[in-house]
Amino acid sequence: MLSRTPTHALRAVRLAPHMRAGVRATPVRFSTGNSGNKQSPMTIRRNAIVAGTLLVASAALYYYEWKSMGLAGPEKTEPGFTVTINTSAGVKTWNFQRKPEAELEAMLHEHEETTAVGRKGNPVVKWDTNHVASNEPCEDRSAGDIVPRGQAKGWWVTGDVEGKANHPGHRDLVLLSVIDGHAGDATSQLLSKTLHPTIALYLAGLQAGIVPGRSWYDKLTDVLTWAKVWSPLNVSRVLQTAYVQLDDNICQAPIRQLPSLLAAEDAVEARQKFVALAQPAAAGAVTATAFVDAENDGLYVAVAGDCRAVAGWQVADGSWRCDVLTEDQMGENPREVARMRSEHPSYEADTVIRNGRVQGGLQPTRAFGDAVYKWTSAQSQAVADVFRAEGAKPRASRPWNFTPPYVTARPEVSHRTLHQGEEKLKFLVLATDGLWDRITSEEATLLMAAYIANPKRPDVGKKTLAEEFTVKTTEPRPYPVEDLPGKGKRTDGQWAFEGDENAATHLIRNALGGGDRKLRGELLSLHGKVSRYMRDDMTVNVVFFDDEE
Repeated sequence: MLSRTPTHALRAVRLAPHMRAGVRATPVRFSTGNSGNKQSPMTIRRNAIVAGTLLVASAALYYYEWKSMGLAGPEKTEPGFTVTINTSAGVKTWNFQRKPEAELEAMLHEHEETTAVGRKGNPVVKWDTNHVASNEPCEDRSAGDIVPRGQAKGWWVTGDVEGKANHPGHRDLVLLSVIDGHAGDATSQLLSKTLHPTIALYLAGLQAGIVPGRSWYDKLTDVLTWAKVWSPLNVSRVLQTAYVQLDDNICQAPIRQLPSLLAAEDAVEARQKFVALAQPAAAGAVTATAFVDAENDGLYVAVAGDCRAVAGWQVADGSWRCDVLTEDQMGENPREVARMRSEHPSYEADTVIRNGRVQGGLQPTRAFGDAVYKWTSAQSQAVADVFRAEGAKPRASRPWNFTPPYVTARPEVSHRTLHQGEEKLKFLVLATDGLWDRITSEEATLLMAAYIANPKRPDVGKKTLAEEFTVKTTEPRPYPVEDLPGKGKRTDGQWAFEGDENAATHLIRNALGGGDRKLRGELLSLHGKVSRYMRDDMTVNVVFFDDEE
């Protein structure tokens, strides 16, 4: 995301498959050695039979040796294709060979995982996860954890606790995150291991009555008014605090280590440790976390950046409702532009956001890491000097860096009650922007509704499927607002239902072309920087709720 050109801004032309050079057999006349002697028909017939027998024997011998020695036989050559892209450096063309169909399918299924919860009382039944890389290596990560809690005890406990004694999951906490890294995978890799433990630590504090950001007067008021400490407002505060504090540790730890680095006796070893410590701050990652609170019937989603969470609710009449729980936080979102300009002096109004990016560079406006947008110019220069001395490439310091920070990891948090009258929450799609670059939130809901009904069926037109399954939307629709399924630009092409057992694979398959298998094959056959021009890393997590069947 740091330097990528948005997918919709690229121009790619796929030409017809390249012509393969054919081999034309030329007849060869054989003779017996005496060209002057005319052969009888009987002799010609006998020689033809002998030649044919020898040819069959030779073919049989070759097949036997090929099978016994494990030698590769002749393979079908896949067609080539050409990609032409209008880059910032001008129009460029690349040639690629399409991968065999078996290899393409292997790529789609390679990273599939299904986690079955199997805890009665926990509203989460299972979650399907998959990712398909574009960057080399993949910069996306994901994480999923269940935090079991013991039985609540004490005179303050209300509700049918005894009746739930045989439900081991009725007090479970479930944490699921997708993490989209940029400028490398250092930040996303660290977050995949530290984000959930950090959130769990702050949730444990809340359970003990510690509310982040509350003064002693607020706490006294809570006691006098019998205010409930574990409330949607306070849980949201915990999620925000966990994000911000973890990011502060990532970005400020290297700065705090600079004095000891300069005083170290072994400068080389000190630089090596410093660079390793500073890599997650130098890179960056956007993140979305879903938190399911089984005991209190709550679903929370925290997002910093342009990952997205979409919930699918089934209405009593069989129709579906698409509930987008997040808003893409990026430099093209008018609300984010207004927020950022309000946090900086008026003379920075034209530099805070330039060309839809933070200071003309970073597309998301909220992220972990990306410390060059958070450090002062002097701090960035000091860190860059250490990186260069160690032979590592630093992130370039930002222009117009007058009043940092310009990027924050503070997330927006949305809350839903899991049970809402006659509507049933059936699934939650949590995914990085590689998916959302290619399908909309409403299309994902439509694809999941149809998948739950029948995961394997012939290809179906996009407009036809939209007419078959009614998908309503929750208003107002958050940014970005795009055409609804089967409307406007969303009518061309077909969706594919190939019986994928993993729902995340089903969504990725359709994001990569759906029924257009030629397009899917070409997108998956790309590699190197061209692949990143055409598609991003895709990480998808589909969470299933209350599957009574």
